[in-house]
Amino acid sequence: MEWMLQVVDEIDDAIGALRLWTLGLAAEIGLVVAACLGMGAIGAAVARGADLLLICSAAVMLSVAAVLKIHGSRFPATR
Repeated sequence: MEWMLQVVDEIDDAIGALRLWTLGLAAEIGLVVAACLGMGAIGAAVARGADLLLICSAAVMLSVAAVLKIHGSRFPATR
């Protein structure tokens, strides 16, 4: 009987790991999409002749987000 519980526990662990992996993958895809939208918005602002201060602000925010993402990937979270 105990081995059955052990098998069920291992299956549950595998499903949990798969769920966390897919959640991380979705977050990574979301970051790429957000970055592309941000760059597109900056390009559209430049094309329409928006205020230079607004364009620079958007570029700085996009740069900060990229730096934070790079910093986060170098130092993975520990428990």
